[in-house]
Amino acid sequence: MGSARSAPALARRGRAMRGILAGILTLLLGVGGAAAQTPVNLAFATLDTGSAWYVYGATMAELLRKALPPGSNVDVKPRAGGVGNPRLVAKNETPLGFGFTVTNRWAYEGKEAYTEKLDNIRALVGGLDTYYLVAVASKKLGIGSVREIRDKKLPVKIYTQPIGALGEFAGRQLLRAIGTSYADIKALGGSTTHVGYNVIVDAFKDGRADVLFAVVTPKHPSVSEIANDGNVSFLGLDAETTKALLPLGYVQATMPANTFKGQPEPVATVGFPTVLITNKELPEPIAYTVTKTVLDNKDALVRGHAGLAEFDPKTAWQPDKVGIPLHPGAERAYREKGWLK
Repeated sequence: MGSARSAPALARRGRAMRGILAGILTLLLGVGGAAAQTPVNLAFATLDTGSAWYVYGATMAELLRKALPPGSNVDVKPRAGGVGNPRLVAKNETPLGFGFTVTNRWAYEGKEAYTEKLDNIRALVGGLDTYYLVAVASKKLGIGSVREIRDKKLPVKIYTQPIGALGEFAGRQLLRAIGTSYADIKALGGSTTHVGYNVIVDAFKDGRADVLFAVVTPKHPSVSEIANDGNVSFLGLDAETTKALLPLGYVQATMPANTFKGQPEPVATVGFPTVLITNKELPEPIAYTVTKTVLDNKDALVRGHAGLAEFDPKTAWQPDKVGIPLHPGAERAYREKGWLK
């Protein structure tokens, strides 16, 4: 009799408990949904105006403003390049930024250009393009390789992007690989100048620049402007120089003929891809949205800059395309598409 009388009471208590749990679940989902819809302001580190990265960033920002929660903004910063950006991202001064596989790895491991490990940086989208390390030289120098700068003891006027850009750091590494340095160049009567692309373009037009060391994507706007005058050549790297650069994380590459005007032959060099990076502090839903938006909009990206034409979203998660661990939000985006198992 006692068991029979308690059955309805137990049923009522069970229904009440299920109701309480359902209410808690609804509340939690509501809070999560509200958090996901909170507007965000994301600073985005690229490079100086006139660079391919700045155009990439502006193109992505336009797409992200539509995809992120209403009221969000993406502020594209014209700084600080392949070496400087991981530092800004690690400190959360700019939650988004562009890096390279090589600089990402150096930053994460605390080597080469970095004196401490920046192991809180994470990758979102890799393999956006192919960048090449190039040496653009005035034809009046009459040289065909970078090594001739040292061998002929030329007092060249070297230009690079500002300190913090990979183009400047790679230029120093390239000089080291051929057995010389900024100090050696200056001792011969040469000079080194580290400025934005607008100044570099004018310096070549005015005859004030002899050599540009840079990392560029095909059809890079500023380098194209320099090449269009027909007064420069692209210097290749000999096998010994390339061998000295490979342990630093670069990979052997060949820039195809006619990548730039007045470049009828392929140029032997080293290369690496651009990576969209963030840090561990970026909320998972935001990282997911940023990643998914980039993956879903290749056509719009290419319209923004032709350098993104080789981007393959299906492989953008692969370790050789990013150089560092993926953000969990990015992992979710790739797994949903079935590209990351």
